[in-house]
Formats: sequence, C-alpha cells, structure tokens
Amino acid sequence: MPYPAGMREEELRRYFLGQRSAAELSEDLRGSVLQIDQVRSSVQIVDMRESFSVTRPHLVSLCDAFIEGALPPDALNTVAFALMASDAFEWDDDVTSEVLSDWSAPEINYELNAETISMHREWLLGTAEPPRREFRDAKARTGHLISVRTKTPS
Repeated sequence: MPYPAGMREEELRRYFLGQRSAAELSEDLRGSVLQIDQVRSSVQIVDMRESFSVTRPHLVSLCDAFIEGALPPDALNTVAFALMASDAFEWDDDVTSEVLSDWSAPEINYELNAETISMHREWLLGTAEPPRREFRDAKARTGHLISVRTKTPS
C-alpha cells in the first residue's frame, strides 16, 4: 500500500524508539521538501495522531547518525524543521529547543557539519554549555531573508 507523499512523523517517532535506522529515516524524508523558488520551500509532513516527548538522547542519536554519515545535512535540517512545526512532538528543555532551532535554520545559525554537530552533541550531553547569544531588536530591519520554509500537511 503506498504511503502519502511527505515525511511521516510516525517514522521519526519509530527512529527515536530504535525501531528504524537512520538510513530508513533518511529514505522517508526523500521527496518531502518541495523547492518553490530560490528562497521558499515547503516541507510535506504526514502528521501523527498521538504526542511524543523528545529528549536529549533522541537528538544525540541524530547527531551520531549525522557524524557517521548516515544522515545528510538536508535530512537533519528537515527533521529539525518538522519537529518544530509539529503539534505531536513535545519537549521541555531549553537546550533541545536551541539545538533544533540551530538545525532548522543553518543559514542563520550554524552550518550543519561534523564540527558544529559535535558541538551540539556536547550541549545535549551537558559536557559543554551553549554560548550566550545576543538577540537583535526585532524592529531593526538589517540583513536579508535567506529562506522560508512552510509545513504542508499531506
């Protein structure tokens, strides 16, 4: 039976539970991002019904899969965006929020590479602290928009 197009939140939950490999997760993500133009993209996501609590060890497993080469940067970026856009995935941890925010927008945070993912891994394990960040005044209109992603439920 064919599945609806898009990343299935249920497959991400199964990955976190150890029921799917990083390769299977990466395969599920294939074709879920539709590039609209140079700036805008849409991520097609198949929502799951129940809620799931995301923990730091779940994100450490994503770090490990990335560092091992089983999860490419675009897949990690899509997973982070999907988690943040989801109504089903929940977490109550500032470091988890910061890491997901970084991964979901690497064009304005940290490039997704082995060095930065190792840094995030240390934050998640509590062996290093995230740096203090200065937030810009929202009314200051400097810089330019690099990309826009939207969630398209399938």
